[in-house]
Amino acid sequence: MGETRILAQPVSVLMPVCNEADIIEDVIEEWVRDVFRYLPPGSEFLFDEAASTDGTREILARMCAKYPFIRVMYHDRKDGFAAAARRLYHEAKCPLIFFTDSDGQYLAADFWKLTKHIDHYDVIHGAKLGRKDPLLRRLSSMCFNKLASFLFEVHYLDINSAFRLMKREVVADVIDKTTIMPTLLNAEMLLRCELQNYDIKQVYILHRIRKHGLSRGLPMHRYPLEALRAGWGLFRLKESYRK
Repeated sequence: MGETRILAQPVSVLMPVCNEADIIEDVIEEWVRDVFRYLPPGSEFLFDEAASTDGTREILARMCAKYPFIRVMYHDRKDGFAAAARRLYHEAKCPLIFFTDSDGQYLAADFWKLTKHIDHYDVIHGAKLGRKDPLLRRLSSMCFNKLASFLFEVHYLDINSAFRLMKREVVADVIDKTTIMPTLLNAEMLLRCELQNYDIKQVYILHRIRKHGLSRGLPMHRYPLEALRAGWGLFRLKESYRK
């Protein structure tokens, strides 16, 4: 086992999931093989499952029986990524909290690129290199990141990236304050951590092409309106701290 795979504290790994039957078992097995087998006792793999209809629930139930460190919160209605993320952050029990997506586009092994910095930083943020998303999504993200960099004088490549390791006390401090950009909860959390002077380290990670189906995130037809809301949210967030 390499030096980067030594952690003194257990970790809550958080994933929202909805209708990912084609990939979720492979994702879980990858995380077990490359991450969980090396984590300290007491670590947990926590899912928020939002009314899947494609067999995802049944797969998760089978994985829970196979791996006792997996927990699943089941819901009977879809209320969006941000609501699921917020529930996961509140439910996490471990001193270290790691958040990511369940669609298999991130490499589980890149987790260790972040953990080696946890003794010196409060937040380690994984920024995607070679992003494998549709063009419109990449362009919207680029514009959002540039505006945020200009307004807040920060230099993050991928502010809303869903690959992040945080200390529990930091999450507890900022999660209930993230009310301005509801569709970009992770971006708002990172900016609030920056504004509250937490120590943040950006680490570059890889990104894979989605193997099955379309993203379960924001539908493409909502992008223009949500882009305007996101931009306005950045101005509101900065104004809230100025006051």
